Amino acid sequence: MELIVLLIVVVVTSAVILLLVKFDILTLKTDGGQEPVLNAEFIPYAREGSLVVKEFSFCRSVDDTYNCLGGGAVFTFDQPVYYRFGVESSTFNGDIKVIKNYRIRGPLGDVLLDVGNDQQYQFDVSSNNDKETVLFKDYFVIPTGLPSGEYTLELIVENPLLTKSTTMSQKFFIESGVEG
Repeated sequence: MELIVLLIVVVVTSAVILLLVKFDILTLKTDGGQEPVLNAEFIPYAREGSLVVKEFSFCRSVDDTYNCLGGGAVFTFDQPVYYRFGVESSTFNGDIKVIKNYRIRGPLGDVLLDVGNDQQYQFDVSSNNDKETVLFKDYFVIPTGLPSGEYTLELIVENPLLTKSTTMSQKFFIESGVEG
């Protein structure tokens, strides 16, 4: 008997609330963001897969087929410093998404250039394989007026589909009038 009374109270209360909403006596707040009903991202579940930077090299130039021409780690001011590398990434539901950012630090450890999220390079592809290797190439120039010495390229690569990222640091030298 008590259960029936409780059910009747719940049904009547629900009906009254629905009528108040229908006649605009109660208004619904709709300015919030649309969240999926079942947002399972809160579950501490690590997506399986790997993200590895492979075959990194500094070069004098990189051709269209990603071959390193004139490798080395000693450059001069105002000379383009090319680099190339491959990223081996696992696929997630047949897709790969790789984002590349980098940072250049001077001989004193100060950040000279930070290519962050606003200037990132992104690669999206679909694949039938479990893993794919994505090749990247880029260059930068150290201008005259900065100190000679050992510089550091910090490469930040991430795959947001796998929620994985990796950072790699490579040293190179900038010297006045010397080409190595």
